[in-house]
Amino acid sequence: MAINQLLKGQADDLGGGVWKKRLSQNADRAIVLACSGGHFFFVFLFAKSDMANIRRNELQAFRSLADQYAKFDEHCLSRLVRQGTLVEVKHD
Repeated sequence: MAINQLLKGQADDLGGGVWKKRLSQNADRAIVLACSGGHFFFVFLFAKSDMANIRRNELQAFRSLADQYAKFDEHCLSRLVRQGTLVEVKHD
């Protein structure tokens, strides 16, 4: 599973809580925000064939988003899941 691989360091650390994870036998990419408390947020998925990488300004925006997500407490996360704003995916 992608999260287990991320926990093992099998992803590219882009700094500021932003990671790039290769998926689908290296055909797709995911931008993942890693926040304290063991929470990971898959915020952007793209096919390698559609774009080689994210741009510098996009990376800055993802870093800013990671800073905001890091401020969420359990109550806030639960509310966002109940509202459907976030989708929780549990891993083993």
